[in-house]
Amino acid sequence: MKYNTLLFDVDNTLLDFDANEGESFKSLIRDKGEIYSEELYEVYKKINQGMWADIELGKIKVDEVLNTRFSKLMSEYGKSIDGGEWEKTYRLYLNKGVQLMPDAHEVLSKLHEKYTLYIVTNGIARTQYSRINGAGISQYFKDCFISEDIGANKPAIEFFNYVKDHVKGFNEAETLIIGDSITSDIKGGNLAGIDTCWLCKEGTVNESSISPNYEIHSLKELLQIL
Repeated sequence: MKYNTLLFDVDNTLLDFDANEGESFKSLIRDKGEIYSEELYEVYKKINQGMWADIELGKIKVDEVLNTRFSKLMSEYGKSIDGGEWEKTYRLYLNKGVQLMPDAHEVLSKLHEKYTLYIVTNGIARTQYSRINGAGISQYFKDCFISEDIGANKPAIEFFNYVKDHVKGFNEAETLIIGDSITSDIKGGNLAGIDTCWLCKEGTVNESSISPNYEIHSLKELLQIL
């Protein structure tokens, strides 16, 4: 057995963040008395994804995203709102998002019997713990490493150094990271000297120079690799 330690990303790897985000955003907009539209949601996603990309590059801090993404959104429509208050409301909905990716329970249950599993995720600690526990998958993992707790975000080497320092007997050669993000999970694994497995949607093309060791289109395919 080549690997004994598996590091799992959370969003769109184990939990369906896209579904959670969409439902939470729709609830927020209606809660604030605004009119929801797919166009509005697409504008939000463009702003949000751009800001999280800047976090991965070390250009901005998480607090800037949380405090300004909704005010940036509504300013596109000529409206001034309290971005921090909108974030608090949005977070209440987001914390409840426990939608699982297909076959997550089955795959984790089988892997848990043979490997030591850890969670490695970017995000707000309270939200991630709430979702992980609510989805009923926390029992499969020995520990959870969340960027807010660590003070660094994937793909920064500081994030992975923290993980290495807090996993007893950590061995890069016996560790595999599984995630959906080329720029976060796969790049981070490469920087840390850890083998990587990219969980990508059918039809997704890797247009970057970042290369994973493995590529799968469903969690079940992971069982064929290990």
